[in-house]
Amino acid sequence: MNNVFQYFKSQQDSMLSDLKSLVEMETPSTDKVLLDKFAGYMAGYLKENLGIAPEIIKSESAGNDLRLAIKGKSDNRILLLCHYDTVFPEGTIKSRPFKVENGKGYGPGRFDMKTGLVQTVYALKALVKNKELKYSIVLLITSDEEIESGSSKDLIISEAKKSIFTFVMEPSLDGALKTERSGVGTITLKIYGKASHAGLEPEKGINAIYEMAYMIPVIEKLNDKQKGTSINLDVINGGTRSNVIPDYCEGIMDIRYKLPEESERIIEALENTPLRFHGSRKELEYKLRPPLVKSEDSKELFLKVREIGENLGLDLDEASVAGGSDGNFCSYYCPVIDGLGAVGAGAHSENEYIVVDKIPERTALLYLALKDINWP
Repeated sequence: MNNVFQYFKSQQDSMLSDLKSLVEMETPSTDKVLLDKFAGYMAGYLKENLGIAPEIIKSESAGNDLRLAIKGKSDNRILLLCHYDTVFPEGTIKSRPFKVENGKGYGPGRFDMKTGLVQTVYALKALVKNKELKYSIVLLITSDEEIESGSSKDLIISEAKKSIFTFVMEPSLDGALKTERSGVGTITLKIYGKASHAGLEPEKGINAIYEMAYMIPVIEKLNDKQKGTSINLDVINGGTRSNVIPDYCEGIMDIRYKLPEESERIIEALENTPLRFHGSRKELEYKLRPPLVKSEDSKELFLKVREIGENLGLDLDEASVAGGSDGNFCSYYCPVIDGLGAVGAGAHSENEYIVVDKIPERTALLYLALKDINWP
């Protein structure tokens, strides 16, 4: 096991150089031009390192996705799940350039989750070179994880259904693997009223903002701490001018929930609550990622990964977290271990960083897990 770690330790400078290239190519979730440019670069990077050209899956509504299939000794397949989009807008790299200081690596998207991409490639590279793949691998690298995966969801689910288990290369929680995640999503409530002059004929209007105000306590009461459900109305937009009764108001909510049925309860409540004024109406739009659920199989899979970690000198814990990932979709079709990527902190913030010396050991962990785990 020490030889494996030492091998990946010898690759650390090369991994950091590759990571620098990936971080400096910015990939905000909603910029298709930048996303597709990165996907093209990543396709070449995979071909160069693994000797296999990935399939580029075109998308009209998001960036292009990548799918790479590697044949193992068994036709049973493992799904490796990554994403390359980040929450940071174009230009962030200018104010937060790639750098390494005091053992920490900085740069937008480095923790979530471009380090995980590099670790995945280097682990697979060693497995392919040494012909040590027990199971076949499907590597998916998607472009819209940070915006609820509307374009890639069906692709992810399709691959999960064919897999014996899924490893997600999202960052860890202080080194811990993630075996449970909350469901997460965005609900948009649209309320339509009727415009009129605020001074001359206010009685002929229907104030959409008043209707939204009426809905706020309804939304607040949908929170249920005992069930692990939170819903927060975080954005409200409405009105055009101070002398016009507003005919439209929009509220955007963040929802987190541990029980799959809770999303149905909330949607039903919002749909069935009547508005106050005759002639007003409402619409709901939502993008939901269900909880990552822990099963008996995922408990057993975690113990197998933990045992491999112990042989590397790692004491791996498991964690339940509120943030979602694409692994959430997969857990209804096969066991999932998430958080196999970088060690660090500060995801989605200007303080995001990775612990550089943890890169080799996390890469070794993935390499050995793919090489040695017997399943089921």
